[in-house]
Amino acid sequence: MSIEVLPYYQAIPSLTTVEDAVLVSMAQHGDFEAFDEIDRRYRSRLHHFLLRHTHCFHKAEDLTQQTLLRAFEMINQLRAGEKIAAWLLRIAFCIVVDEARKSKRKPTTPLAEDVPGADAAVGENLVKEEERTEIWTIVKHVLSEDEFWAVQLRYVENFNTDEIARVMSRSKISVRVLLFRARNRLLPYLSKIRELS
Repeated sequence: MSIEVLPYYQAIPSLTTVEDAVLVSMAQHGDFEAFDEIDRRYRSRLHHFLLRHTHCFHKAEDLTQQTLLRAFEMINQLRAGEKIAAWLLRIAFCIVVDEARKSKRKPTTPLAEDVPGADAAVGENLVKEEERTEIWTIVKHVLSEDEFWAVQLRYVENFNTDEIARVMSRSKISVRVLLFRARNRLLPYLSKIRELS
């Protein structure tokens, strides 16, 4: 009798249709295959989230791995009814903030060799990415750290106020105030942002 071993990134056929809440419950009871499925579903989203903040493909990969490892270690702390996506992004958010505090550096624009497959043909995409980076640099310069994160979670991750509150460990009212203040602070810069986009 032979047992087929699947690579970690390949979906386990019996778990691909299982809802997130069930996968979480299974993982909390020690089912490693259930956590592998959670990893498969959310790794790419976490990586994109972290890439937007680190501007380095390989650093984002490392932080994605740290996020998933921490999630695996803390899976029993995920409460019933809490969305796994928000919980994972909260862990990623905390890791990015910790990294930023450790380095005390501003993120840098990635070099072409940091992005797999980058060559002259993707130059146009890199220009657009630089424009987006410049917009977010303006936003980051104008807003406080908490306002910046609230805006990122709202407009990039499309999180609602409840989800942002959970990720940032704040009340819903506090998040609404952060978003309101952020919008007001960005109004004078709106014409500059429109020029870049």
